[in-house]
Amino acid sequence: EFIWVTDIAFNPRDELFLADEHSHRISAFTREGQFLHAFGQHGSGNGQLNRPSGIAFDRNDGLYVVDILNHRVQKFTARGRYLGQWGTYGVGEGQLNMPWGIAIDQYGEVYITDWRNDRVQKFSPEGRFLTAFGGTGSGEGQLNHPNGITVDGDGDIYVCDWRNDRVQVFDPQGGYR
Repeated sequence: EFIWVTDIAFNPRDELFLADEHSHRISAFTREGQFLHAFGQHGSGNGQLNRPSGIAFDRNDGLYVVDILNHRVQKFTARGRYLGQWGTYGVGEGQLNMPWGIAIDQYGEVYITDWRNDRVQKFSPEGRFLTAFGGTGSGEGQLNHPNGITVDGDGDIYVCDWRNDRVQVFDPQGGYR
């Protein structure tokens, strides 16, 4: 039973994964809905989760999980083995304040919507900070609690701008389109 499912993603083997923010758990299913396994435990240690929200797979079946209240991104295998993490609480480059959504582009670079910092941050697959864009406001290119995010085949970045009730599009360098 799920209480607050916040995201879904398919891995390269076509298995469906769900993030349940309330249970602090990631669950895996076949495409037909047969339960495979689950992992996650409430906490702040390596591999523990405190309200997982966004999830995304890289091409190598690595699962990135946005861990909202631990202000970080964690990486796991599809079976739930902890591989690493990045992010700390704050407003500086690479720091996060309630990160929410995640997208991975064709080069493996990771985009995170940084909800309370009103920005998107871009990281290497290993978690090295690359750039940030957005900023608080309601003008073009400004954000107010961004949550969902995706990247299209051309590298353009689509961001759900929750409190501004819109979707904004940015080019691959973070410039407003």
